[in-house]
Amino acid sequence: MCSLFDADDHAGIERFLEQVGVGYPQRMIYGRRRRPTSQVSIVTGRHGTPELETAIWHLYLQKEGDHYSPHKKYWSINSNWRKLPKRPEYRHSRCLIPANAWVESQHGDNPVEFSFGLPFFFCGLYKSWDDGRLLSCSIITLPAHPLTERFHDKSLPMIAPPSSGFIRQWLSGDTDTTPFSPYLVPRVDYADRVLQYRPVKRATSTDYTGPALPVGAPGEGQS
Repeated sequence: MCSLFDADDHAGIERFLEQVGVGYPQRMIYGRRRRPTSQVSIVTGRHGTPELETAIWHLYLQKEGDHYSPHKKYWSINSNWRKLPKRPEYRHSRCLIPANAWVESQHGDNPVEFSFGLPFFFCGLYKSWDDGRLLSCSIITLPAHPLTERFHDKSLPMIAPPSSGFIRQWLSGDTDTTPFSPYLVPRVDYADRVLQYRPVKRATSTDYTGPALPVGAPGEGQS
């Protein structure tokens, strides 16, 4: 489960969005330790071209009076890869979520911050509410990679490859998801970078307790 992520590399993310041709970069919501049910920035193609929009990080909402809030019965910040074929959003409303790090822990213990040292996109799904005026989203999770299961044995978020072709196809209205099957496997490399981990005091903390190391290297407190 990915339940905390960072989008705080202001200059880096701005350049990243410009390089891939995302419109309205000024809408970007920055911050560390972005939490479930908060507002986050996502990239959609629902208006024909990649565009930055704001969404609630919780896919399923419910209407309460004149406003929407996260659905109390369905915790939906992540979408498991096994359930994607049953999700209409996978065919009709895929999105990308800009980030530069995320946090995981093993059953609540030994939290670590993962990063590649540069911005990337989580692959996600979104839904629209209130006639399209409100969006919600989730992050797609894959099985844990052999090199990351010691930190979190359940899953690893799906990271979009650094490919403009993939980005265009992912955000397109094409309902055929067959081309995405090869990407539904966990990877620990991105743009010639190897995934790194750095232990933190608490999952929500930005206080580090050790240096950043590649996931293939042993570290203090990890076995």
